[in-house]
Amino acid sequence: MKKLTLAMLLALIGATAMAQNFEGKTVEERIAYSTGEGEDTIKTAKGYITMFQQTGANQDWQDMYTNYQWLKNYAPFAGNGIYTQGPYMFYNLIKAETDQAKKRKYFDEMMELFDLRQKNLDALNTFAKTKSTLGDVLSVKAEYYNFVAQESLGQEYDLRNSYKNFAEAIKMVNEQGGREITGSFLQTFFLVSDAIYKAMPNTTREQYLQDYLDSKDACEKMLQLAKEAQEAGDTVKARTLVATYDAPLAAIEQIFSQSGAADSAQLIAIYTKKFEDYKTDINKLNSSLTIMQNNDCDESDIYYQYAEAAYALEPTFTSAIGLAQKAQKDGQLNKMLEYYNKALELASSDSRRGIICLNICNGLTRSKQYTGALTYAEKAIKYNPDLTGKAYLKMANINTMLGQYGEAIAYCSKASAADITVSGSADRLKANIQKVQANQAENAKARKAYDDYMARKKAEEAFWGGGK
Repeated sequence: MKKLTLAMLLALIGATAMAQNFEGKTVEERIAYSTGEGEDTIKTAKGYITMFQQTGANQDWQDMYTNYQWLKNYAPFAGNGIYTQGPYMFYNLIKAETDQAKKRKYFDEMMELFDLRQKNLDALNTFAKTKSTLGDVLSVKAEYYNFVAQESLGQEYDLRNSYKNFAEAIKMVNEQGGREITGSFLQTFFLVSDAIYKAMPNTTREQYLQDYLDSKDACEKMLQLAKEAQEAGDTVKARTLVATYDAPLAAIEQIFSQSGAADSAQLIAIYTKKFEDYKTDINKLNSSLTIMQNNDCDESDIYYQYAEAAYALEPTFTSAIGLAQKAQKDGQLNKMLEYYNKALELASSDSRRGIICLNICNGLTRSKQYTGALTYAEKAIKYNPDLTGKAYLKMANINTMLGQYGEAIAYCSKASAADITVSGSADRLKANIQKVQANQAENAKARKAYDDYMARKKAEEAFWGGGK
């Protein structure tokens, strides 16, 4: 096949890609934009397109790479496949390559391809069947970087660049929209965050805690969509969403629980140092309160200081709950109820009041006020029936703490039936309780066998001791 000269290429690609609109244009017209309208060059380009697709289907990565190079250089708008299939081609080339210099070369070209796609994105979207956002592109880039950067860069690899790619992608999707961030993406992002925390625990703990809350929250929001889909009768979508987000949510929670980052003594020390800097910033105060609430620091003096400062700046249900917990610790039960009621007043709807009741339930549970916690779980259902499943799960946890395993299992079953978003958590808790019950039954059986043996032994000793 003919190759165009560099001079011809530079002469033909004059207009900027960002300004070009290919809506309604044929593949021939898109090719002609870069190569010129000569029949032979268009035919040559179409041949490269066919071979690019065929070699990819055959997993002939080296030949696919040859065709890719021509298309990228001379017909960058021939099709989106150059940008969507190219990274996977480079991934396989890197994995198969034994020469470190070539690995690095393929890696650099892969990153250049992502940069080119970002540059050409507006033009590519004018003819793409599925439009992409910058966030979508950055998400794919983050995952591919994470897959191959370490083996490609060797000692130059920096885990923080992986983290930066994931964080930028998530930020861009949140700000500008795009396809949903998958559960696997969130799980991989949190694994990277976890690795950074383990490498630098003293300087990254607070960011790690925030990453945990954000990743967990994103999964829970997508599971809420599963519930809405189920209620609308779309069971296929509901099951797909649960399959996509429930397991990553469980993995994120397990990774976090094993990290040791939630050590309350260290968190208290961190937020004690930061109080002077944060005490006039309502957003940082509320964020810190949420982190401390979720990590068993809500009975500490510094937690109460943050609650008082936040409430003074702008009363919210979060800070009101904090002050209610302080009043409870001080034995001021009337004051406690006053602040809990204030938290409910600060809500703008019954839907929000239901959520606040669950938050109050959490606070009372951590303070071992189990009767009150159960009461507020029931109130949450009355305010907001959509929270029934979540409230039942809270009741299951409380009954587990009380050792009332039969009631806990019953609430697990009710939670799973009422709300698909908590079905995974409820089923896991139920399975764990049943394991505990099985162990207890086995221990009781062993204990009875031992007691029976000792009784027989004692009877035998009495018999022989009596001279019979």
